[in-house]
Amino acid sequence: MQSVFAYGQASVNVGHYFFFRFFLLPCLFGLAGSFLGANALMAIDQESSSKTEEVASLKISGGVRYLSSSRAELRWESNLKGAAVVAYGVDKTLGTLVESKGVGTSHSVILEDLDPDMEIYYRIAVKHTSGRKISEFYRVEPGMNYRLPSINQDSPIEGGSERSKFATSLESIVPSLSGIVVLDGQLADSCLSTLLRNGDISILVGFDGQDALQEFRQASYRKGIYGVHVSAQLLRDLPSEFANCVITSPAGLERSLEWLSPSGKLVCQSAEQPPEVSYRGEKVEWSEVSANCWLGVQTSLEKLSEWGHQYGSPANASYVGESLGGVDDTSELEVRWLGRPGADFGIDRNPRMPAPLVTGGRLFHQGMNRMVAVDAFNGAILWSLEIPKLRRVNIPRDSGNWCADEDRVYAAVGDRLWVIDAATGEMLHTVEPPEGYQDGFDWGYVAATEDFVVGTVVPSGGIYEEFWDKPSWYDGINDTAAAKVCGRNLMVYDKKYGDLIWQRVMDSVLHSTIPFHEDKLYFVEVDDPELGQQAIGRLSDAKIWSKASVVCVDLKTGEENWKVQAPATSKVEVIAFGVADANQFVLETSSGGKFHLASFDAKTGEKRWEQSPKWSEDNHGGHMQHAVLMDGKIFLQPSILDASNGEIIKTDTLGKRRGCATPIGAGGSIIYRGGTGPVTLWSLEGEKTSEFARLRPSCWLSTIPAHGMLYSPEAGGGCSCGGWMECSIGFAPLPSTAGQDVKLK
Repeated sequence: MQSVFAYGQASVNVGHYFFFRFFLLPCLFGLAGSFLGANALMAIDQESSSKTEEVASLKISGGVRYLSSSRAELRWESNLKGAAVVAYGVDKTLGTLVESKGVGTSHSVILEDLDPDMEIYYRIAVKHTSGRKISEFYRVEPGMNYRLPSINQDSPIEGGSERSKFATSLESIVPSLSGIVVLDGQLADSCLSTLLRNGDISILVGFDGQDALQEFRQASYRKGIYGVHVSAQLLRDLPSEFANCVITSPAGLERSLEWLSPSGKLVCQSAEQPPEVSYRGEKVEWSEVSANCWLGVQTSLEKLSEWGHQYGSPANASYVGESLGGVDDTSELEVRWLGRPGADFGIDRNPRMPAPLVTGGRLFHQGMNRMVAVDAFNGAILWSLEIPKLRRVNIPRDSGNWCADEDRVYAAVGDRLWVIDAATGEMLHTVEPPEGYQDGFDWGYVAATEDFVVGTVVPSGGIYEEFWDKPSWYDGINDTAAAKVCGRNLMVYDKKYGDLIWQRVMDSVLHSTIPFHEDKLYFVEVDDPELGQQAIGRLSDAKIWSKASVVCVDLKTGEENWKVQAPATSKVEVIAFGVADANQFVLETSSGGKFHLASFDAKTGEKRWEQSPKWSEDNHGGHMQHAVLMDGKIFLQPSILDASNGEIIKTDTLGKRRGCATPIGAGGSIIYRGGTGPVTLWSLEGEKTSEFARLRPSCWLSTIPAHGMLYSPEAGGGCSCGGWMECSIGFAPLPSTAGQDVKLK
């Protein structure tokens, strides 16, 4: 076999290199567990040595999920079937081998004895019928393992028999818990050891009196369990709506609801069904775990607004109906939580990364080839994934590479779509593009509805990944960074079974112009057969607009509702966005000192109106804002338009902007990067601004309102224009005295 790869300054024969690296060295130095893996690789060499045909190119798509402070699962899929072996270590000498039990294209292994403060390097070797192929080096940075450290789980002294029965009943619930659990101090003796079996939760034990509190703290400290996993507080000092689970007796049930987050679980020790209770008008629905244990959930989560896509929803309105309780001033918001992830998690703010998402009580945030799930109501890190091929930048010229619902995260990684469990981070399975688009293409656009997953394929190399130096600022008007990422095929899959429902093969479709509302899917299509024959993933405006059409199809069937010629545009358009509501599709472009808006009737495609409000600036994002469609109005700083007819209602308004962040809507306010640089609210009623000092958003979209809160996960790292806080923060409206009481019925 003639395949070689570069290591250092030399080209090394693959077979010789792996014999030396993974057989001789492990034998000489006695590396535990390496011998079996080395023999496996030698067997691959022997079986493939007679192969003379060209070895197919190996493509790997997968990621690392930490299972504990020292263990991780590496799961991946490859384009080549066959047995696979992973070599990993703290540097490129690797040193430890582990074999996958799979022999197809889907594999997973467990990486053991990891040091959370050390880098991990790994490579993957796959045995294939045409020969053995080895991947590039992949690297996982230190400090990205957010799992809690291991704990000494010596059992506390057990209580009475009834309490022991309750603790036994908890065993079935404990594996599903995450984040922060509040435990009534009266149940601590019997329940604490059971809860500690889940090493990923933080247990907050609550007491009414100072003496009992101090006694527990001292005893827990002596046992070696007090700290990260177990802490204690007076019940009267606990914040509201923060706990992922509250475990209580009937006597403490009433006040427990005040601490429970909208997505939290309530566990009650009771021989009989707990009383019917409600909090802020939301009832608790009970199910019996055992004879003396009841599990309750509130009905409020399903009523909360979600930000599940790049611009909120698939309609791209940059508004999801979240009004933050009418708040339009930063002084009316309080910090609910703050902390991780920090600036080291992400890419510097310039490259304009995908927006965070909030669904199902979880905040999902992207960093440098990684994603993290944070509890939306208390900031606890739930899980994280290191995914080498996740990165996507220059989102204004592309689309987001992920979306989420209450149960799943859908992430475009290389040539396929990963379906990820939203609760655990487990990479469940992938969806591949249709036949004919599995080689030389990557997964581009992605969105989801209750029943469908929508996507595109884009020729490989079309996705923007460059993030370093001035060219990766992506703020230019007439440069290569203004080229639009374009897909080649539009696909709709059944969400439950993964079946391809329909596809529309096109010469090109602009990712940034794809929204859908209810059953109508819109996009800008370029009819140019030459494009369909070329491996081009990015198009300049000169190749787009002369042969572009605005198209509407039925989301469920793919049948074309209408197709009309796109409006005339400049030879250079800074951006091109599509926004939709029940009545219209609005195409937004930008050139010549103005934004250009064209509205098309949702039913017929007829032109409704056109308007060209001015830019505020030709740099730092002033010329490339994404429109906010909210409550019948369109907001494009510095103007407000009537969405029904395009009339400019006001101009030179929305407050002084600074920096590259695009605005979003929050009912009574527009949120953007304001006059001195931080996250800013502009009040629609008072027409004034207020700011969060030292809290910097990203250069595109990183601060979002959902679930009744305002989330600003850190995305400003690397900025040289201020002393920013560089931490993630969740804000909530200040509590009102009206309607706050818990009522027992």
